[in-house]
Amino acid sequence: MTETGSVKSTPDPRELALVAPSRRLRHMPRTVALVYLTVGVLWIFLTDRLLVWMRLDPDLILRLQTFKGWLFVFGSAVMIYLLLKQYERRSQVSTHALVHSQNEVRRMNAELEQRVAARTLQLESANRELEAFAYAVSHDLRAPLRSMSGFSQILQETAPAGLDEKSLDYLRRIRDASLRMSALIDDLLSLSRISRSELVPRAASLTQIASEAATNVRDRYQGRQVDLRIQPDMDVHGDTRLLRIAMENLLDNAWKYTAHSPHAQITVGSQPGERGLVYFVRDNGVGFDMAYSSKLFGPFQRLHPDSQFPGTGIGLVTVQRIIARHGGRIWAQAHPDQGATFYFTLESQ
Repeated sequence: MTETGSVKSTPDPRELALVAPSRRLRHMPRTVALVYLTVGVLWIFLTDRLLVWMRLDPDLILRLQTFKGWLFVFGSAVMIYLLLKQYERRSQVSTHALVHSQNEVRRMNAELEQRVAARTLQLESANRELEAFAYAVSHDLRAPLRSMSGFSQILQETAPAGLDEKSLDYLRRIRDASLRMSALIDDLLSLSRISRSELVPRAASLTQIASEAATNVRDRYQGRQVDLRIQPDMDVHGDTRLLRIAMENLLDNAWKYTAHSPHAQITVGSQPGERGLVYFVRDNGVGFDMAYSSKLFGPFQRLHPDSQFPGTGIGLVTVQRIIARHGGRIWAQAHPDQGATFYFTLESQ
């Protein structure tokens, strides 16, 4: 059985070497004063009692009083000198130990910075290589997919009259699969470009960005009646191109998942948060179970079957990356059949 409890770390001998002298040095003035006072009181009291006990001549007692006064001054000087020399030695030891410790800390910090810089360069290089690989693979896959899609369409259109329905269904499946793969490649290329593109932040209107994104989404879902409400005067600071891509993905999700709602409603707005404004896109669609919310922003993760709501699983990953590049974060709240709300912040504003 493993016992749990606080683990006591072994103190560093160098730290003890610094702490102990420093404590003694802080008490040194008080120690010198107490020793001087004690010796002085005892000297005066004992020597005066001794002279009284000896019953000497008054003139001799006067001379002895003068002599013991000079003797006390000399002895006090010697004692103070010895105490101050000890104080000086301890101070030098403490100073040397402190300087050595500071040099050691500087050396360790410099070594740590070098390691962090080297690891950062390695990570940046690995990320660039990974993004370049993903871009190259996605780009090179487009040509064979076009061929598959084109030839399957030609076969469908020029199929002989005697071709059975099962064969036609296979051709339709080939074409649909190639179109889905083409959409996935387009999303991957878009995600790769977002990661590599330079961020150009400036003052912008999120209201206008959302309106323009909604126009593009409406064109994709022609014939759908959606009650869209966009809060006016939402001013932000960010890259308008990337924010438009993020809003278009969020609105596309809202449009898609309200397809089965008799009165689809989508709202884009803002509300006060702990560290400024929080923006949101809310819908009254199918929603989802919050138990699976951790999968929302993972690539290729889907919470609904593709047969009901087609998609590639890249849209929310793209949104999260855009929001992260603006120094913000994104999260969601939802309930099954009660809609979903995606919240995000833009810390760069």
